[in-house]
Amino acid sequence: MATGLALMIAGSIVLWQHLSAPPPYSYTLGDAVASAEMGGWAALGERQVTVRRASVRASPSDTLLADLEVAETAAGPVLLQWKSRVDDPFLAITVAPDDVLALASVLKRHVPPDATVLAWWDSSRQFKLLSAVDVAFDQHLGMPLFVPARWNASRGGIEAVERAFWLGADHADPAPQQERFRRFADALLAPEEEGIAALQALAGGKTTVLVLHLRDLILLGQLAPKKMGVAFQDFGAMGDVHGMVRRVHAWLDQHRYPTYGVWQGKDQPLRAIALTDAPSGKTLAARLLPLMGNDQHDVAGATLVYRVGGFSVFEIAPPQATAAPAADALKSAAAPLPEEPRP
Repeated sequence: MATGLALMIAGSIVLWQHLSAPPPYSYTLGDAVASAEMGGWAALGERQVTVRRASVRASPSDTLLADLEVAETAAGPVLLQWKSRVDDPFLAITVAPDDVLALASVLKRHVPPDATVLAWWDSSRQFKLLSAVDVAFDQHLGMPLFVPARWNASRGGIEAVERAFWLGADHADPAPQQERFRRFADALLAPEEEGIAALQALAGGKTTVLVLHLRDLILLGQLAPKKMGVAFQDFGAMGDVHGMVRRVHAWLDQHRYPTYGVWQGKDQPLRAIALTDAPSGKTLAARLLPLMGNDQHDVAGATLVYRVGGFSVFEIAPPQATAAPAADALKSAAAPLPEEPRP
């Protein structure tokens, strides 16, 4: 698999020669992670899945821009962990591995075989790898990319670099899933009733488990800034709780943000995310996620069944349907629902 990935990266160099502006960075594959160092990914090692370190480096200076870990699969690398070495966000924003692992184990035990998981495409690929659950999006879709404005002239080269690294040698055309994913994102950005109807249509009558993370609001804001205004700020480690509360509220008051949520992954700073205007708080995604200052009433058609870290999990009922087995199973795994700490 490592050889195949190396060939894909080498092949991308040929593509670069035909682009008007050279790509400003490249991916470099590193060593495989030893079993003793895998930590939460140890189960992948037991299944003979290679986890490999990689890096993103600036061209031609070779400056380190990001570190990452990927699992090598027949469908191409699956991103497990991403650490930007420059201003965040850079290319990607990922969910803390501990959150992913905690939820993946619950999905593995409690999602019925005939159910489909609807989640952001990068989380979906992780859940499929870790839990073997059926997911609606199992390809690397590459959207959105957080690209510095100074690189706009190199957009074609950037897209070529991304395709070369992340898509398997015999990959299927991602365009159909990209179009379906846009429908998913549009549903999350729609008013709640319209959005639920759109998710039900995507489900096609199947039992559907919807997984959202607070991080997804940032991604939605990047995809459709006219439909969702989003801001976020990192506040460091939460040692002094009262001091952190004051800092978060000072930031919110300074910018007059009406709605916010917070989360903190292991070994990560406390991150506050805010919606910048009232209409953004009326989108389906904002109504489903635990945001302070927003309407807290239940959304018809979506039943909250589990919450861990920044993740919220819902059963999406088919039209005119009542409780479904997946909801009962996940509820039993999560009863009582844990309260999320907030400043």
